[in-house]
Amino acid sequence: MLERIQDKVGKLPYMTIAQARKLDAFFDSEHICDCLELGFYHGVSSAYIAEMLRPRDGRLTTIDRESARRKSPNIIRLLSELGLDDRVIVYFEPRCYTWRLMRLIEANPDPIFDFCYIDGGHSWSVSGFGFFLVEKLLRPGGWILFDDLDWSYQRMIGADGKPDCMRNMPEDEISTPQVRKIWELLVKTHPAFHNFREDGQWGFAQKRG
Repeated sequence: MLERIQDKVGKLPYMTIAQARKLDAFFDSEHICDCLELGFYHGVSSAYIAEMLRPRDGRLTTIDRESARRKSPNIIRLLSELGLDDRVIVYFEPRCYTWRLMRLIEANPDPIFDFCYIDGGHSWSVSGFGFFLVEKLLRPGGWILFDDLDWSYQRMIGADGKPDCMRNMPEDEISTPQVRKIWELLVKTHPAFHNFREDGQWGFAQKRG
């Protein structure tokens, strides 16, 4: 039950119980079983997705940077305490998820996922390239979901100024919602995808069958 995940994660970011219920209904309607997640942070969305996949006997592969290992709690502890660690393959990467995607493509000549949830990178360079890699791993009829369509790096500027990752970033990169650019310029124009729809900050697209 999704409520047991909510009881465990409390107010940890980033997926809410309301979003999880929407996704659960979507999984039911589209018969989702094998999932890929790019960006997990504490592992809240991973726990919700793994719980959704239990009655479907599904599996989740999830990827984030090595820095996520230092979160408290981290995804390994969270999934273990929820008894979901057997449903999830977790990868921690030094830089970003694109190198691991290359390895997955290399190891799997045929597409292996029904669904991909992209909630990491948030940049034209990482998530844009990631989209093209995910297309190779997504089965015909499978779905891709982008989160944070209108997020921008502007939100990371606090009282202490810009974080180190933005030190050399031009102002237009800081202020531009880069996931929105990926959605409009790459996803919606890609001949392999259709059935585009938005739900708040979510953007869904289906790979043609």
